[in-house]
Amino acid sequence: MKLRKLAAALLVAALGMSLSAPALAADAADVRLTKVTQAVKAALAIGDEYEEFYGEPEETVLGPVWSLSWSSEGKRLNVSATEEGKVLSLSRWDDETGDSRSQSGPSFPALTQEQAKEKAQAFLAQVLTDGEEAIFDEETFGASLNATSYYFNGSIHLNGLPSPLTFYLRVRVPDGVVTSFRRGDVSEYVGQLPGAETSITAEKAAALLKDTFSLRLEYVQDSTGEKAVLRWLPNATDDFYVDAATGELVNLTELREQLEKGDSGAANRFNVSAAPEAAADTALSKAELEGIAKLEGVLEQEELDKLVKAWKALKLEGFELANTSYRVERQDNWPTPIVRVVDGLAVAEVAEVAEVAEESAEEKSTPADAKVTATLTYAKKTDEGISRRTVTLDAKTGVLESVSGYNAYKEGAAKVDEKAAQAKAEAFLKELWGNQFAKTERYSSNEPYSLSGAWRFTFAQKVNGYFFPGNSITVQVSAEDGAIMAVSKNFDDSVEFDSADGLITEEQAIDVWAGSYPVELSYIAVPVKLDLMGEKVRPLINAGYSYYNTLKPGYALGDRDAWYSGVDAKTGELVAPKYSYTAPTMTYDDVEGHWAQTALTELAAYNVGWFGGKALPDSALTQLDYIALLASSQGYVLEPADENYADSLYDYAVRQGLLTREERQDGKSLTRGEVVRMLLDSLGYKQVANLPGIFRCDFSDADAIPAGEMGYAALAQGLGIVHGGDGLDYAAGRFASRAEAATMLWQYMKR
Repeated sequence: MKLRKLAAALLVAALGMSLSAPALAADAADVRLTKVTQAVKAALAIGDEYEEFYGEPEETVLGPVWSLSWSSEGKRLNVSATEEGKVLSLSRWDDETGDSRSQSGPSFPALTQEQAKEKAQAFLAQVLTDGEEAIFDEETFGASLNATSYYFNGSIHLNGLPSPLTFYLRVRVPDGVVTSFRRGDVSEYVGQLPGAETSITAEKAAALLKDTFSLRLEYVQDSTGEKAVLRWLPNATDDFYVDAATGELVNLTELREQLEKGDSGAANRFNVSAAPEAAADTALSKAELEGIAKLEGVLEQEELDKLVKAWKALKLEGFELANTSYRVERQDNWPTPIVRVVDGLAVAEVAEVAEVAEESAEEKSTPADAKVTATLTYAKKTDEGISRRTVTLDAKTGVLESVSGYNAYKEGAAKVDEKAAQAKAEAFLKELWGNQFAKTERYSSNEPYSLSGAWRFTFAQKVNGYFFPGNSITVQVSAEDGAIMAVSKNFDDSVEFDSADGLITEEQAIDVWAGSYPVELSYIAVPVKLDLMGEKVRPLINAGYSYYNTLKPGYALGDRDAWYSGVDAKTGELVAPKYSYTAPTMTYDDVEGHWAQTALTELAAYNVGWFGGKALPDSALTQLDYIALLASSQGYVLEPADENYADSLYDYAVRQGLLTREERQDGKSLTRGEVVRMLLDSLGYKQVANLPGIFRCDFSDADAIPAGEMGYAALAQGLGIVHGGDGLDYAAGRFASRAEAATMLWQYMKR
């Protein structure tokens, strides 16, 4: 330890001399480390509690980043910081959590979420620098009794403007210590941070951004799924922003492509999977034999193979049949028996069904006329790798249902142009699904891409001159030889289509769509050409970059108040999803001024209590009420509207040993003695409470407490669940109210 202190003193002395001497050259590494360490210690209020310290620089092309590490027995602190000592990240480990409590059962955390946020804000005030402000994201999770840490995220505003910089922070619950932190920083970008001045108004910027939108008019299914209505839907577009300094509309997508240019990922390679081996011969139960018997009437593998290869457009010459599987259509949520043919051998794979009542077996078995599909997998080995095709048919009729597959990568394989490929696709679809294909037109297509080497076409139904992509057929045609590589269909002929009368124009729809976005001035990450940035960026250029991100103030589209899918083509209203999920929160409107208000509201903040908006504090406590309360304290929370609400709660109670199934009485009113007994049993005190002759308590009615409940009464007093002395009654035989039961639990949890 003395050697460390001596070394530190010498280092400080060296630093002092360097500050007084003329700057002849760059500081030595030890002097730089001293400066960084002093700045970080001051920011984080680090004392001399650590016994080991290491500091190492990483000289990046954007500037140095220091890794600092303090440690001693049982604790460690790692910090990364800039050359100026700005803290970029922190990780802390130690054996001291600041929590000396030790108890079983539920308890309130030592720190509320709001208190933890205050700790986080105080930490950020220490590490943020001039011009930086932390803006917390809205909390998406409620308070939790089981929380050991609270997590916070947010963004860092610069000079009063939003920016792409973010922060993450974790606060330990027992003692409020920040144990993890990381942030973005301007040091990750090239160039100096410009000021927040602007030469263009938000209104003019919004008008420029509005011109980047385009919409298309299409049929989509309404919320019923039975009718198609017309909507203006947004087309995919590039990202744009308006430069605050010049007022120019800038295409960010194109600049990002320049930034990413040159990056090349390795092409995916497909591994040849070995065919599964035949399963060992096993004895089958009666039910399994009956299930397999339902495959009666399906076509054999050889017949199916002939039917598939009869489709010449698939061009399966040279492909070998690897395996065939049959799948029986079953009722929802029931296992599916599969018979797979591998190397000519039939292999039965039957899912096991446990605990199925005999009387329901017939009802839940597969109908004799259930549909059976057959999936045939083909493979062809070439010098470039393995090409595969998967073909699905109706196993009883042989009707082709779908095709999928891919070709081994082959450089320069494209020989079939788009026009020829589309002609082959249309000829195939006319033969396969002629009636439905006749209702469609070409909706979209894709250039052949290297991996599959296939043209991809989608044909969608068109009604009243507008597409309905909900009814569509997709087909892929090999760009190498024109083979049909894949085909799939989603088509419902029963859909009803709304009329095309009284539609708003695209201009009107764009006004509505663009108006749903706020346009705000912020700092934006903008790729810039490095050869315009001077010699300071030479290391980046030498590292292979021609563009790199800088921060510029500008106007861009902000986050909307909701997610919208489009604009109703008749009403002109934004269309939002009909479904949404909000985590339930527990609040009461009938506890104001009640003697148990504090207990009830503090419990409800952690979803401990009862949903429905009312606590009904003075109502008699029923057995079901109490089980719901105890279950919620363990995180098992149900709403009364949930299916099988009561049954699920009693299942929980039986599992926890609170009562037996024979003791279930949903509406039974519980006495105070019964409430204490169930609570202490749930907390693991049952064995102790039933020890005879060792307990006493100070309740005024102690003599009236039944002998079998004396242990529970004494423990209840000792644990602070029920207070005794000063003439207070235990009142073991009096019916308990909901408020009394909640307060007993609250008293225990706040110990």
